[in-house]
Amino acid sequence: MELRHLRYFVAVAAELNFTKAAEKLFVAQPALSTQIADLERELGVRLFLRNTRMVQLTAAGRAFLEDARSLLAAAENARERALRVARGEAGKLSIGFFAAPTMFFLPELIRSYRLTHPKVTIRMHELTPDKQLTAFAREELDLGFTRVLPPGHAYLAEQVLFCERFLAVLAETHPLAGRKRLRLAELADSPFVLLDRAVTVGLYDQVIAACRAAGFSPLVAHSPDLMATVLTMVAAEQGVSIVPEGVRNLRTRQVAYVPIAPALEPIPLVMCWNAGQDSPTRDGFMSLVRERLPSIVADFR
Repeated sequence: MELRHLRYFVAVAAELNFTKAAEKLFVAQPALSTQIADLERELGVRLFLRNTRMVQLTAAGRAFLEDARSLLAAAENARERALRVARGEAGKLSIGFFAAPTMFFLPELIRSYRLTHPKVTIRMHELTPDKQLTAFAREELDLGFTRVLPPGHAYLAEQVLFCERFLAVLAETHPLAGRKRLRLAELADSPFVLLDRAVTVGLYDQVIAACRAAGFSPLVAHSPDLMATVLTMVAAEQGVSIVPEGVRNLRTRQVAYVPIAPALEPIPLVMCWNAGQDSPTRDGFMSLVRERLPSIVADFR
């Protein structure tokens, strides 16, 4: 039994006339009669009583008509749903992010996307860069906003969105807090509070390397696993830190952010995704990100 058999049957049942049904279906009347006969033979029941003067549904035909209509409606719904998913108009979108550099632009992107894709279910996951890699490996994320990917993840593609300057962050009571800029070597005698290396290897290693290039090895007194905790400990005079400028979004009270001269190599924020995975919803969101990218960069600066 094929869908065309159901369509032919429903058309004849609606018209109770093979000639009129054939005209509406744009098929020859003998061909329509043959298809109905094939359907009856496959079902093992008569669906119509017919003679030269009239066509009537049998009891079995009336029962089958209800199910045939339901099956055709379900098939049409399935077709429409597949089309919506293929166009990225329906389905799911799972986004990984970490707050500091994304909180000023990601909420607006989500709101804009939802206006044009109301049938897409969006899941947002605040994850550190290392945990985003784990989530990608488990196929739990469609898109991630993270740092430059470490080696060993060739299946992931990435696009740099913008680069963040590094700033020294000090307690507002620190003697250097009022400076317009400072040299990294001026922090050599201060204990450091750095985000734990396991959370973001690249950031930690870049700060350590910059300090060594400035002539000292920093004393890392504390290594919390949340950037918000880093800032709280700095505010509590537990040490100083070097952070990407987006971290200013997390806290402005009780701390001071001071530019470093000469400037350190900026750290990129990237958008990454599994290039081998088909995801129309992801592709639609990425198109929005790229469309808005010039204004995102302008607002960040």
